[in-house]
Amino acid sequence: MGLLKNLNVLYCHGLGSSINCRHATQLQTFFEQQKDVYFEKFLYKNPGSLDHVWNVNEWRRDIEERINANNEKLILMATSGACHPALNIAKQHKEKVSGLFLMCPGTGLDMSFVDTIQPGALKYLMKTGSIKYPPSKHGHPALLNIECLQDFLKTSICNSPEKTIDITCPVLIVHGEEDNIVPIENSNNLIQRIASTSKDFYRIPGVDHYFDLDEKVLEKLEKLMDTIRDNQKSQKIRAKI
Repeated sequence: MGLLKNLNVLYCHGLGSSINCRHATQLQTFFEQQKDVYFEKFLYKNPGSLDHVWNVNEWRRDIEERINANNEKLILMATSGACHPALNIAKQHKEKVSGLFLMCPGTGLDMSFVDTIQPGALKYLMKTGSIKYPPSKHGHPALLNIECLQDFLKTSICNSPEKTIDITCPVLIVHGEEDNIVPIENSNNLIQRIASTSKDFYRIPGVDHYFDLDEKVLEKLEKLMDTIRDNQKSQKIRAKI
């Protein structure tokens, strides 16, 4: 898996989505032109199902199992809810993560987020105990209950008491200015708390939570990749000294 490549990218899709989502497809096309990059679309054990309650910590364990499968360092790229486990992994497994690219990260939320599914959804959830999260195009529906959402909030890195989030790898966050699911200021607060000295936050004008990776975003991404390349070269030089 990527053993002949210098840079290994693992893309993780968000809730209600799939490995065939627009970000996965656009990233795959982007990296096909880069001969030193191995790109992998990650498949969770439970990408979404109406038979099994979704839990973000299961996604985190799935990703941890993948990153610990060999000695490779990975660049984690994630959309929306998948940014939750990606951030935790970047903090807890620094030696395995060489960079982060986060798209509209689902962080800094509370239970009122459920009402973005449809008006009155939170009241329905509290009454019935569970709710179905609708799939996006090519995506998987998901079964949510009160406990899994409480776990999501409890283990969110943004809800930790620390003022500074101990993530030191290069980080790029992009977020639509018109996002009606995750407020863009959540990402602004997140990037300010991340400890990395190489970080960038780009507000994408005129788009909501569901956006394409336009030319400006890809320019930012290429800059992130070049920073990671430079870091790897420096590490190799230091290892020879």
